[in-house]
Parts: sequence; C-alpha cells; structure tokens
Amino acid sequence: MPKQTVKKKPVAPKRTTKPKPRAKTTTKPKTKPAPAVVIDKEIEFPYDEFPWKLIYKDVTEKRTCYFQCEEHRKKHITRYNLKNKDIIFIGYKYD
Repeated sequence: MPKQTVKKKPVAPKRTTKPKPRAKTTTKPKTKPAPAVVIDKEIEFPYDEFPWKLIYKDVTEKRTCYFQCEEHRKKHITRYNLKNKDIIFIGYKYD
C-alpha cells in the first residue's frame, strides 16, 4: 500500500510584541505651600449663642447649620443619616 502524505497546516509566525515605550519620568517643580487663609470668626460664626457649625451637601443643595452644643450637632447628623462623604465642614468657634 502506498504511503499517504499528510500535509501539516501552516503555522503562523510568532508575533513579536514591541515593548511599550516607557513614560518619561519628570520631576514636578516644587511648589510653594499655599499661604494660610485667615478666617474671620465673626463672618464664619455670626451667632454668639451657636458656636458649633455644620456644612453638608444635601441632595440638591449645600446646607449650613449652627448648633448650641455638640450633642445637638451629633443628633442632627444621626437624624438625617449624614455620611462622612456628605459632610463638608464641622467647626467650633472657640478652637
């Protein structure tokens, strides 16, 4: 019986991937620290009876609240289920 020859499928040549060019590492110029902002306590805390301040982001707007004591501020935060990502500022007038 004659031998049958089996043709092999041609093998695709291996792809050689070019290495990605490295990003140039540049050093950022050193920036000077921002000057300290002087906050006027009378403008930030207009009410003497309410030394605690809370600013938070509501669904549609930014709200500013003033409180007589820290317990009232905490109660407000728990009542409205405020998360840390929603709270913008918590401050005390006499710090």
